[in-house]
Amino acid sequence: MKKTNISKMFGEYVCDDKILKKFTKRKHYNNYIKTKELGESLDPSTAKAIASAIKNWALSMGATHYTHWFMPLNSKTAEKQVSFVEINSKGEMIEELSEKALIKGEADASSFPNGGERNTFEARGYTIWDYTSPVFIKEDFNSNKVLYIPTAFCSYNGVALDEKTPLLRATQALTRECLRILKILGYNDAKKINFYTGIEQEYFLIKRENYKSRLDLNILNRTLLGAKTLKSQEIGSHYFGSIDSKVSEFMNEVDRRLWKMGVTAKHQHNEVAPCQYEFVPIYSPTNIACDQNQLIMETISKVAKKHGLKAIFEEKPFAGINGSGKHANWSIATDTGINLFDADLEDKDLFFTFFISMISAIDKFNSLIRVSASSRNNDLRLGGDEAPPSVVSVFASDYLLELYEKYSCNSNTKEKTVLLDTGVTSLPMPVRDFCDRNRTSPFTFSGNRFEFRMIGSNQSVTFPSTCVCVALSNILKEMADEVDKVSANKKEKLMGLVRKNFEKHKKIVFNGNGYDESWLKEAEKRGIPTFKDSLEAFDSLDDKTIIDAFESSKVLSKTELAMRKSVLVERYLETAILEAKTMIEMFNKSIFYNLESLIVSLKNSGDWKSLLKTMTTTRDNLSKNIETLSKLIELSRTEKDLSSLVREKILPTMKEIRNSYDSIEGYIPDRFMPFPNYNQILY
Repeated sequence: MKKTNISKMFGEYVCDDKILKKFTKRKHYNNYIKTKELGESLDPSTAKAIASAIKNWALSMGATHYTHWFMPLNSKTAEKQVSFVEINSKGEMIEELSEKALIKGEADASSFPNGGERNTFEARGYTIWDYTSPVFIKEDFNSNKVLYIPTAFCSYNGVALDEKTPLLRATQALTRECLRILKILGYNDAKKINFYTGIEQEYFLIKRENYKSRLDLNILNRTLLGAKTLKSQEIGSHYFGSIDSKVSEFMNEVDRRLWKMGVTAKHQHNEVAPCQYEFVPIYSPTNIACDQNQLIMETISKVAKKHGLKAIFEEKPFAGINGSGKHANWSIATDTGINLFDADLEDKDLFFTFFISMISAIDKFNSLIRVSASSRNNDLRLGGDEAPPSVVSVFASDYLLELYEKYSCNSNTKEKTVLLDTGVTSLPMPVRDFCDRNRTSPFTFSGNRFEFRMIGSNQSVTFPSTCVCVALSNILKEMADEVDKVSANKKEKLMGLVRKNFEKHKKIVFNGNGYDESWLKEAEKRGIPTFKDSLEAFDSLDDKTIIDAFESSKVLSKTELAMRKSVLVERYLETAILEAKTMIEMFNKSIFYNLESLIVSLKNSGDWKSLLKTMTTTRDNLSKNIETLSKLIELSRTEKDLSSLVREKILPTMKEIRNSYDSIEGYIPDRFMPFPNYNQILY
């Protein structure tokens, strides 16, 4: 049996610095490395040399095309594949990738979501090479290879039309403010700040034949109808259970393909819900982690199809069981190797400055953090079946809060080491973590990182990361600006501001059960926003505090922020309208026909009179509500206040239709079922 050498396989399709050093002259390579370290633009001669090196490596690997790979405002990726073919002055075909082609491409900016920034007739948009994210090769199932160049995407006027550009701006702002604070604390040797992210990706995996048999799954990747399963997930038989051999085969191919592209596929396991799984890579710089997460979802989807399966990333594909999320674990480190969120740091001034600043940022920009994880589908997930509630709070652990109280009073802050004693003498006694985990907390501290658990599984982590960077850099900037006003005792001034921030923002800390109904009332009492849905949350992007934070950090202008609000609202409403249209289609094309056949069969049998009455009454009610829903869809074409129509009429009508249908589905014999039910799909 052939031995698998993962280390040799890993990064085989990545054009990293080692590859560039091999294909580039020393002078140009050194200029390239220096430019990356300083975060500056490449000079023309270096760019030309790097472009030639990338092309030569790609051709040596068998690539025939290249593409600028970017993230428009739809949580997806986009690409236009271009061959290396060029014609020289002699009319001969040559293979070429110029520095201009590497650095800049063009796409139709008016065809992507842009919130009205681009008119239909204003088409030009630019893709700009992001050299901080590695160039790589992607291979399809027919061994065709394409060179992928990660890029930013902006309009003709330089307005950000993508997810990446604001993130790059935001990490610049965070770096700037972190270095100011570190200098005040005496850490003058730090020259660079690295923002790291570890993304836990949840998804469902079902048989492709069942997926193809349901219109709602085909169109929406989630079910609009369906009674609860007979076997409940509470039995706990799936979570961390033995992985099915067919699924294991699929997972192994996903791992191998990702390893080749430099993605550190690390953990994979069964999740709580039936047919639900989780994929986790190793931490990496946030920009790269966000790029690779898109690559992970795409690879999982394509490999699943090859194996006769369907991967579903929608947040709530099946009612009554767990939805899927993306848990983003964030940490900040200096280029000297200090994790600023490490609770074990000996310098408690350093740790508590950044720890309290993050808590303060989540409180001050609570609405922004909620918006960053908001969508129509995530509304269906948040607050139910182990997802965190939609009210943003921070879990900080009672132990840390007690430690901070001692620290702020200049008392002994030395942590106690506690061993984990299982009561079995033959088992080792490892050191116990200083705090438990709180899975009901949207934003939780876990010892050396903050974990944002609200993000939906189908969302890009890029915008949430941008929002966190903006929020934290704003708090740090406020403190640094205040300290700059004094000429002496700067550190003491800073620590005084840290204490003031904690007193002002500690209301956001909640270490209890986020599912408890009393928490919602308590949150309102504390003044924490409790949005009823994403549409309401989106309005907070008009708040002056949020606009000022984005503009002062030079991440998004007021216009760019308004664009994003427009795109988010439009996507929410379009999704809801599409759900309604799909539901109408399902009833008119199949459900009513099957119900009518069942009713005729019951009449002919002469038995089951009670069931016949139930089915007849339910069919009539469903028919009436579907007719109402159809009229509402017609009205939506001209309605000016579409948000109110969707929220107050369309969604409630759909909910009523679902409740009616789900109440009778369990009584419908299989031969009269128009599509596979939950029991057939999940078990």
